[in-house]
Order: sequence, then structure tokens, then C-alpha cells
Amino acid sequence: MKRDWDFLRQQMTDIEEGRDVLAEIPNLLKWTDDLSWEEYDSLVREHRAVEERIAGHLELLINSGYVDGITVLRGADNHFSYGLHAPRLTMAGHDLLDTMRSSSVWQTIKATAQKKGIELTFDAIKALSGLALKHVLSG
Repeated sequence: MKRDWDFLRQQMTDIEEGRDVLAEIPNLLKWTDDLSWEEYDSLVREHRAVEERIAGHLELLINSGYVDGITVLRGADNHFSYGLHAPRLTMAGHDLLDTMRSSSVWQTIKATAQKKGIELTFDAIKALSGLALKHVLSG
């Protein structure tokens, strides 16, 4: 899975606004006689890709201390188990989201990082936010 900052931003916004961040994970299909094995296998792969994207990004937020109240467990077979128990942003999560919330500031952060050849990391976003805010306010 490749880290998608816009998706992380959306997940934090959804958590802050009380939306179910797991709602987009489709129900796992059961194989039936009207599906060929190839069709079923393709649908299962699509399901896993969606699940990996959603749960994998939540893992990043949880493991970095930005989100609490969500459990994501990855099994040995790379299957996920998850649970919600009062999902919320931590103080650090609110700070990060506040940095990323403004579309103009967020676009400036991404453009500056790309222009300077800096990979976006949590620390880089925090560092670039001051420059981006200054740029947006002066422009």
C-alpha cells in the first residue's frame, strides 16, 4: 500500500465529524454457483484492495498516535479485523488535521514539498505548514 496523504486527511476529517471510517469496506462476498472461480477471485481481490487501503491508512494514523478508539488488527494471513469504540482524534491528530484542513494551505504544503524534493512525512507536513500559511496569507 502506498501512503495517500489526501486519503489520510479525509479519514481524519471523517473521524472528527463522527462518520464511520469503515463504512466503505464492502461486505465479503460468498462464492455461489452463478460466479465462476475467476470472477469470485477477482471480486475478492477488489475487496481486499479496498480493505487494505482503508484499514492500512487507519493503521498509520493509529500507530502514529493521531487516532484513538479504533482497533485494526492484521492477521498472519493479511486479513484484517477491526473495531470501533468511540473513535476520536488525539490532540496530535487535531493539530495535524488543523495543519491540513485548509485546502489552500494543504495544496501549498504539497506543492512546496514536491518543488523542494521533500517526501511528505508527518514531520515534514508540520515543518512546511508555517511556510505554507505565510505564503497563503501573503498571496
